[in-house]
Amino acid sequence: MNDEPQQFKEQSSLPDDLNDQPSHSFQHDMPHALEVDVGRAMPPTLAQAIPMLQAMGSPALPVDATEALNTRSMLAEGIHFVGNAVLSGPFSVAGQIDGNLMQAPGIQVSVIVTETGRVKGDITAHKISVMGHTDGVLDSGQGEVSLHDSASVHGLVRYGRIQVNGADLNATLERVAPPRKED
Repeated sequence: MNDEPQQFKEQSSLPDDLNDQPSHSFQHDMPHALEVDVGRAMPPTLAQAIPMLQAMGSPALPVDATEALNTRSMLAEGIHFVGNAVLSGPFSVAGQIDGNLMQAPGIQVSVIVTETGRVKGDITAHKISVMGHTDGVLDSGQGEVSLHDSASVHGLVRYGRIQVNGADLNATLERVAPPRKED
């Protein structure tokens, strides 16, 4: 048997007339083609910047505090996040979170738990809307909590205003009174 390492050659699904070209011209058409010895580790890769998406026709602008407040975040369906998050803008949960969500100091945010969303942990936000499942403390302080008919809520709900539309509610409700106006 030959002691030289075997070279990996990719089979092309190109039409026969293109397969007849010499392999070296095909390699030049692919600037990032890499031959790797079979049975050996891939060579280390260089770190590259993460590409950022921008709307067509809009110039790249630096992110400042105002822009950060207007950004919306979403945990998509099928994603399972474990950990705590500090929110600086609106947040929507369609996946599953095992951890706490809390608004950043000095900022009022809204959190929506969609029909497919599940949160096992505490949510602290000025406005909380639940259509999915939560197990923990929902704390809106003097803000508002909306529990929709598809919601299943377990734990403690702290609110200034609350709206319950047929939710499966197995929680302690605690109203946070507005601050007294002193004369």
